[in-house]
Order: sequence, then C-alpha cells, then structure tokens
Amino acid sequence: MDAFAWDERFVTGIEIVDRQHRHLVDIVNQVGDMLLGGDQVTEMTLQGLFKQLADYAVQHFADEEQLMKEYGLDARHAEVHTKHHKDFIQQVVAMWKSRATMKNPAEVLHGFLTAWLTFHILSEDQDMAHQINLVKAGKTPVLAFDLEHHEVDSSTSALLDALHKLYHVLSVTNQDLAETNAHLEDKVTARTEELTSANEQLAAEHKELVAMLKKVEDAQNQLLQSEKMAAIGQLAAGVAHEINNPIGFVNSNLGTLRSYTERLLNVIGAYEQCQAKAKDIPLDEIMAVRAEADLDFLREDVISLLKESQEGLSRVKKIVQDLKDFSHVDEAEWQQADLNEGLESTLNVVANEIKYKAEVVRQYGQLPAVRCIPAQVNQVLMNLLVNAAQAIENRGTITVRSGIEGPMAWIEVQDTGKGMSADTQKRIFEPFFTTKPVGKGTGLGLSLSYDIIVKRHSGRFEVKSEPNAGSVFRLWLPVAGPAT
Repeated sequence: MDAFAWDERFVTGIEIVDRQHRHLVDIVNQVGDMLLGGDQVTEMTLQGLFKQLADYAVQHFADEEQLMKEYGLDARHAEVHTKHHKDFIQQVVAMWKSRATMKNPAEVLHGFLTAWLTFHILSEDQDMAHQINLVKAGKTPVLAFDLEHHEVDSSTSALLDALHKLYHVLSVTNQDLAETNAHLEDKVTARTEELTSANEQLAAEHKELVAMLKKVEDAQNQLLQSEKMAAIGQLAAGVAHEINNPIGFVNSNLGTLRSYTERLLNVIGAYEQCQAKAKDIPLDEIMAVRAEADLDFLREDVISLLKESQEGLSRVKKIVQDLKDFSHVDEAEWQQADLNEGLESTLNVVANEIKYKAEVVRQYGQLPAVRCIPAQVNQVLMNLLVNAAQAIENRGTITVRSGIEGPMAWIEVQDTGKGMSADTQKRIFEPFFTTKPVGKGTGLGLSLSYDIIVKRHSGRFEVKSEPNAGSVFRLWLPVAGPAT
C-alpha cells in the first residue's frame, strides 16, 4: 500500500521534473511501507535511503535550476526556489547526522519528505511550470510571475501557506536536532581529547613501567649470574681436584716416558758409534747397552703409560665438556634441549661435592626435547643436587629421576638427608632464607630456582619432605616451552 498517493494535481507537465517527483514518491512510499509493516529499519537500510535522497537532490535540483535559468524566470521566484533546494539538502544532512539521537529516524524522515513533497510539488514546482508555460506563450518572466501569483485563489493560498508552515516547523526541528548533534559532537570531541590525553599519559607511564621492569629484569639477571658464579666458586675446588688428579698422573707418566726415551736414545747412540768405528758391529757392546736400557720392560711399560695418559687426558676433556654443557656459554637462548643430558653433565660438574657424601642412583625416563634455556635449568639442577648432598650428614643416597606426563616433562632429586619441617618448607623459596650457617649459603639458590622454573619457564615445583626422612624436589617444565 502506498503511504503517499500520487495525484494528477502533482503533475507539472514537465516530463523530467514529473519523473523525478515520482521517484521521490517511491522513496517516501518505501519508507512508509516499512513503518506500516512494523519492520526494523537497520543502519544499512537508512544508508541506502539517504543515498537515494542525495542522488535525487543532486539531479533534480540541477535540472530545475537549469530550467529556471533557461527560461529566465523572475528572480523573485528563482532565488526563493533555489534557496529551498539548499535548505532541503541542509535538512537531509542534519537528519543524517542526528539519526543516532532520534528515537525513530525512519518515521522522522518519512514525515519530512511527505511535507516537502506536498509543499514543493503543489507550490513551487507548479508555480515554476506555470511561469515556464507563460514565457513559452510570449509573456515576459516578470509578467509571468505577477500573473501566476495574482491568479492563486485565497483557499489555495491558505493551503499552501499552511503546508509551508508545516514544512518550516519540520525544518526548524531538524535544525534544532542538527545543533544538538553539533553540541554532542563538541562534547564527544572534548571527551576524545581528554581520552587522548589520558592515553598519552598511560602510554608514558607504560613506557616508564617497561623501563623499570627492564631494570628489574637486568638486576634479577645480575643476581642470577652472581648466584651462579658463587655456586661455581663453591664447586671450583672440587672441579680443580677432579682435573688435577688425571693431570698429575699424566705429568708423572710424561716424566717416566722422558727417562725411557733417554734410554732408547742411548741404545741408538751406541749402535751409531760402533758403526762408525768398523764395518762389523761388535754385537757384545750393543747387547750390553741394550741390557742396561731394559728394552723388554720399556716395550711393555711405554704402551701402558701412553694408554693411562690418554685416559687421563680424556677425563680432563670430559670434565671441560661437562662444564661447557652445564653452563651453555655459547647457547644462552631458548632452544630444544635434552634434559637427561643436562642432568648428567651437571652431575659430573658437582661430582666432587657428592661422591664423598652419597651414592648417585640414576633412573632416567625417555624424554622428548624440551624448549628451555638449558644453562638456567642446569643451574637449578646444580642447586638441587648440592642441597641434597649438604642435607646428608654422613653417607646416603641421591636418586635422580626423569619422566613425562602429558605436555609436561619432570626431573626429580631425592635424598636420604635430614629433611625439613613444615615451617621450613613454607619458606624455602623466599629470597635470603637459609638454614645453613652464616657464610655457608646466600639463601638465594631456591628463590632464583623458583624464578627460573615457574616465572621464566611457566613450570612448577613440587616438594615433599619430613624431618629425618629426606626430601624430594620435583620440577616440571612444559615440553613446548612457555606460552608466548
């Protein structure tokens, strides 16, 4: 059903103008059908309607103004008519901007267009068409204007005047809405500036916070390195002892080999002297020197000495390699690592701390490569192993285990030491807390270990301990590494 019925009285007789009027009537009826049907007018539908209105206004007003110019209509009509065109565009723009503040923008638009159509077609456009016909009939534009306005009867004039007032009321309403919208936009702009300023302040504070966190991280890394160096210093004597043993007997073997070499050179020298004196070498002289050198013994002992020396140097090489694997000095970044290998190299590094206190039992499980910082994980393992050895007062056992459950790999260090009370267990991860005598520990080992496993690697610690029943420390690490 058409909400706005087209009537023959709307026909101006100018084909292009009437065609455009019918198009606008179709738009009005399109909106009216939505309102009558109770349909929800979406933002996309409104955009389409306003787009059609914009296209109508641009084309229709240009055509009408061209006609008025072509026939030279009187300025009293042309100026007012053109002004109303501009007013219409302003009203449509105002409604578009104010649509968000309207309870029912489609209903407002429909009322406005209905008033505009009635006023515009029955008044100005009919006026324009009649004046154009009079000009075509030979009348001057001034006479055509006067005749047209003289012929309008009082009832028609009253109706048009009422329509004009109705349109004016709607125009004023739209103008008020536009002003209200402008005020809202000013408020939004001011609020936006406030938010921008607040965001800039937050950004500055965030930058400052990032800088502070960087300083904290640097300080923590320095503390971590200091604790690591302290631990290595503690182990240095043991590592030096482990290296000195093989170096000592290699050095002793080299001294013996030097003596053996001198004997062999004496035999060779005697043979050369005899050869220089005569063509026939006196066998008895050579045999005497040979017997003195004891070549049979040298032949057996040299092989043994070289084998022992080679084994000793291999031990030194292995210790150095274990130290390198333990520290990962050339691999300080995140990488895929074999935790069992890291545990084994750490055991070799701390061997001197453990071997006089405990027997080490290995129960390794099959582990996939774990994404971690190996040097830091090895530092935690060293701390756990040294603590386990120090917890054993006489002679005991340290059992190291590894395994995997779901996405998490784990390593466990169990000792048969003196254990801990419940109160002590609550505080073991506190910085500077220690049960060791003054000068024997910094109290940072387990605190930094907690930071490494839990905070940096998104893992966790489990601790079980009872007084005089030993302790079990198990650390868990996500195989895939911490979430980014």
